[in-house]
Amino acid sequence: MKEPATDRKQAQAARGATERVLALLQAVADQPDATLAQLARAVELPASTALRLLRTLEAAGFAVRVGDGYRPGPALVRIGLALAAARPLPLLAQPVLDQLAATTGESSYLAVPAGGQRAAYAAAAPGRHAVRHTSWLGQQVSRRATAAGAALVGRVDADGVVVRSDAVEAGVTAVAAPVRGADGRAVAAVSVVGPSFRLQGPALAAARRAVAAGALRMSRSLGGAADTD
Repeated sequence: MKEPATDRKQAQAARGATERVLALLQAVADQPDATLAQLARAVELPASTALRLLRTLEAAGFAVRVGDGYRPGPALVRIGLALAAARPLPLLAQPVLDQLAATTGESSYLAVPAGGQRAAYAAAAPGRHAVRHTSWLGQQVSRRATAAGAALVGRVDADGVVVRSDAVEAGVTAVAAPVRGADGRAVAAVSVVGPSFRLQGPALAAARRAVAAGALRMSRSLGGAADTD
């Protein structure tokens, strides 16, 4: 039996609407804190249409507005956490991150590649200070200028660690080191992130040592070794 033309048009319209929502959701995940104008350009939609869809995503918990920008909402983060928990790297990293957070007092993260130019935070452990970095778990950041991005491509200092300040947020310092697989290539990055006023001097030096040790521990568990030459 042939599908009526009206039904076909309704089905096509529904598919088109679904594709627009999914494209916008992907843009929110890929570009945290992007504005309405930036997201509308990314998915090639009129700003009015993008705003309407963003409000739908907000109502469902898939996006949240922060200032002039949008970030992944709690529902999207829960999905990301469920997927991340099923992957071996986050499970392997968690004891290392817990130890880093306990040793340095700062929030710790595992970053993994997410496309050619981005990194995603796949596991985390909260810092113990009252003033601490808010979790980036489930978010993606550009690899450019970030500590995690530099560690993922091996741009580290002589001790195998890289430090970046104000790269993603003003007043925030990140200390990262690559996690290497059996072939010697960086498969992830371990980092601690905290306020710049606290991560300086002896505290920064201690954080560098702790991050290097954590990355080495995880690399050895994967059959690799941290490159500190």
